[in-house]
Amino acid sequence: MQAYSLLVLLLLATIAGTAQFDTVKVGLDSYIIADTSQPLNMDSLLAVEGKIDLNYQFYKERYGEEDLMYKITDNKGNGFDSLYGTRNMRPILHGAAYRGGANNYYHKTAKRKNQNPLPLDGLHGLCSEGFSKSVYLYRQNFEDYPTGDTCSCVDSSFNQLEYLQLDYYDSSHVYDMLKMTHDAATKEDVGPVYLHCWNGWHASGFISAVILKQFCGYSDWDAVNYWDLGTDGANTSPRYQTQRERVKDFEPYPEFLISDSLQSCLCPPMPEHIDSTQLHIEIEHLVIVPEAIPVNFQIVLYNVKFGSGRTTFPNISKNPDIINLKKALDADTNLVIEVGGYTDNSGSYSKNVTISQQRARFVYDHLIESGYSTDRISYKGYGPAKPIYSNRYKSTREGNRRIEIKILNKTVHTGNKLVDESVYDQNVKNEEELKQSFLSYFFNHPEENLGSVFIVDSLEFASGSFELPQGGKGIELLDQLILYVQKKKGLTIRVNGYTDSSGIEEKNVTISENRAKAVYDYLIAHGLTTEQLSYHGHGSENPIAPNRYKWGRDINRRIEIEFVAR
Repeated sequence: MQAYSLLVLLLLATIAGTAQFDTVKVGLDSYIIADTSQPLNMDSLLAVEGKIDLNYQFYKERYGEEDLMYKITDNKGNGFDSLYGTRNMRPILHGAAYRGGANNYYHKTAKRKNQNPLPLDGLHGLCSEGFSKSVYLYRQNFEDYPTGDTCSCVDSSFNQLEYLQLDYYDSSHVYDMLKMTHDAATKEDVGPVYLHCWNGWHASGFISAVILKQFCGYSDWDAVNYWDLGTDGANTSPRYQTQRERVKDFEPYPEFLISDSLQSCLCPPMPEHIDSTQLHIEIEHLVIVPEAIPVNFQIVLYNVKFGSGRTTFPNISKNPDIINLKKALDADTNLVIEVGGYTDNSGSYSKNVTISQQRARFVYDHLIESGYSTDRISYKGYGPAKPIYSNRYKSTREGNRRIEIKILNKTVHTGNKLVDESVYDQNVKNEEELKQSFLSYFFNHPEENLGSVFIVDSLEFASGSFELPQGGKGIELLDQLILYVQKKKGLTIRVNGYTDSSGIEEKNVTISENRAKAVYDYLIAHGLTTEQLSYHGHGSENPIAPNRYKWGRDINRRIEIEFVAR
């Protein structure tokens, strides 16, 4: 990058002796030196293609790539600082193709929902590491996302990363991903490709298995076994059999075959030793990948720990496993569970059964007190049955004093895709319903028998802001609303604020309430009284348009006026 900046400086210095040189930002964290007194054609400047000279051996040594299951970054994004925005990042082909997820759910400073593309530091990290492309394998929340980054690379060259959205389920897109992988594998000046989903398990595992069949000669079953191992244990749902069959059905393209010598350089081995006991499901899987958990599966609450002979434990509401269990119950109203209590084998069998039942009842009572229906939750004590650790040692007996959650019923996802994106469209309004939901429609059709809740159309807040705009149609509608309420004696209104589903829900609730209060304050300042008004923030509740599209998220970020008779 330094050499590139110097070149720009020298070129500009020959143009005018009175030039005013300053730094100009051209990427997320990259700058050039330019004459700011003259017009600067950024498009032409950024059209300069990035050039890197980093081969497969460089990346293999830089990341310490041992085998196909070796993680450069772990499940929480740690392990390689400049790649923190990724998670579960693993090699597919040394220096040519890598797989993983996007570090959103666990990010320390830019935390947001799991169902999102790479965070910005993920894009920039890949760029600085010399990657030529990154591919997001799902569609959700990508419409208005950056399409790449420009940066200074680790070898001091100037690099450009292109960020694409391709569908792992579309055969033409799979072909495109194989082509870009082939380019990265066979062309010296093309950096690696990072193919990612949300967690780095399922969709990225599918395209990785296909790449291994294409470039490394994997058999059908070798590729399927690789897919299963790469899910970190989240592979037990019967619906994933569809993906296994797709892996087996893939036939390599003749135009992308590589030589045996190149294959020996690029293809990492499978792990020498595979310990299947390390693959397990935790309750957090039921929150972030509920489609991976089948009915009748039992999940151990590893963070719920009882002392010997104890039937309760302190601060149950703050226990991370209990918190995640509640999140799962909130997210899927069809989820029905059994809380199972277990003990070690110390003491009498009958006493252990009683203790295990009391432990299960303790968790059950807390869930019921938290507002969950008895129709969705039951409990049972199993005593010392089904130990998951040895009872010979005190240190391991503790793990047998546990709570397990058995899935009795849940939402059944379709078997067509890893992510059934249609679930994000539930309860949304159709075009005609939307048209009749706006406050302007209410004022233009007073004679119709309409509902009592209306959206203030064209009232738009800046991202993350709750400052009302200075004018526009939305403000005009609020002024019209003031006159309407003043004429209607006995009528009160509630101002309801909503956000889209992006970001952390706690922050969404705060933003929505602040926006509702801003409208409330405006109405008070212009003639209405506190007896006529109230306000409330609902966060991302009750979406009326699909959150997976930008236009839908724009509608969901709304202020609603609810008419309430005294």
